[in-house]
Amino acid sequence: MSKVRLCAEVLPDRRQCTQFALRNQLFCRNHAESKQRVRTAITREIIAMIPRMDLFEVAVTCFDVLYELRRKSLPPLHAQSVLGAAAHRLEHIMAAEAPAHFAAVEAVAASKSRLGNGLHAVPMK
Repeated sequence: MSKVRLCAEVLPDRRQCTQFALRNQLFCRNHAESKQRVRTAITREIIAMIPRMDLFEVAVTCFDVLYELRRKSLPPLHAQSVLGAAAHRLEHIMAAEAPAHFAAVEAVAASKSRLGNGLHAVPMK
């Protein structure tokens, strides 16, 4: 009885590949090429860096991923993993910065209402 071995590759979303490994190898047909494994490692590194990025860096990363996706040099699942991590980071940024932003907007609106904006109500004839 032969044992069936699964591919040893860890995907960008941190799950193990569920394909069968090739005979006498650690990887499946899709991950047998070192180029594919390098691409997956790069994607994992990008995803690991996203939680430390600021808003500008997240935006640039999203732009780069979309550019590579349109050029078809990045697999859609890799792009989905990176963009999902970027969306999660953007939610954290918004949660942290939104209260300060809205307080500043309210302060500006309150100061403008006290100064008078030069508009006056004129009765219609």
